[in-house]
Amino acid sequence: MADARRLYPDFDLTRSWALPDIPVLPGDESLGDYLRRIGFTDAQLSYTRRSYANAAGDDMRFISAQACREDWADRSAGEGDFRILDGYDALLNALADGLDIRLNTAVERVDWSGAGVRVETDRGAFEAARAIITLPLGVLQSGAVRFDPPLPADKQAALAGLRMGPAIKLIYCFDDPVLPPGVLALYSAGAPPMWWSPSFGHDAPQTVITAFATGDYARDLLARGEAGALEAALATLRGELGRPDLQPRAAHLVNWVDDPFARGGYSVVMPGRAGARAALAQPVGNRLFWAGEATASNPWGATVHGAYASGRRAAAEALTVRA
Repeated sequence: MADARRLYPDFDLTRSWALPDIPVLPGDESLGDYLRRIGFTDAQLSYTRRSYANAAGDDMRFISAQACREDWADRSAGEGDFRILDGYDALLNALADGLDIRLNTAVERVDWSGAGVRVETDRGAFEAARAIITLPLGVLQSGAVRFDPPLPADKQAALAGLRMGPAIKLIYCFDDPVLPPGVLALYSAGAPPMWWSPSFGHDAPQTVITAFATGDYARDLLARGEAGALEAALATLRGELGRPDLQPRAAHLVNWVDDPFARGGYSVVMPGRAGARAALAQPVGNRLFWAGEATASNPWGATVHGAYASGRRAAAEALTVRA
């Protein structure tokens, strides 16, 4: 990454965001419109689409410029990306230790009409004084889980101000190394735009390569069907590496769009709705508390660390409510 930023100043700009202090127009504007207005070149816009917007979860036309400026100015999450070499299961297993967790139990209704909360599932009901809602934004927006009474107008407005962007991963397993030695990831000019190897750092007999696509990249690939998407993405990788005969031993498409328990990838703040995340995070009636990446602050939204931090925040809120 450091070499790429040094060699390509246009790309580096989409990582450092060292921009002139030009405010967003009153009422907000889309990320694409804002960057064009402040003088971004076609090359800089292309890098923004391929790196920042793809990671954010949707096309630039759907992303709030004001939310992005808050993101760029905030350094509270630190710099750089980090991997858990043992996989996310290591973190989840540590957090779940000693807890009574019910898997394969789909929530159907949340009744908060009384003094407490009753959650009805396909495997029975659970009651408590308070509940922390961590449902993905796409599930909340779909109405698959019914709230009784309905959520108040300000919560509905917060949900309407966010968008669940489409996201997919395309995973390939190869018998031999694919990326050049020492290279963990690459950005592509085609679709998908982002590739990395989770095999990096592991002494494994095969090499796994993962491609990540959101927004229009994901929409275009999904329109081809699973087999077509996997083949089209593989053609992009072959072109980037100059290896036309590259052939995986196995391939798999992870489609969060069609997953009924996700219904998309990550939350995106829509133009004009920069305060939607903060509004969604607000407790309701001292009984419903809200966590998940969509409730994190704009700089922390759409990230795993944002989801984790929001859970700690919601738990603290629930524990401090007086009986």
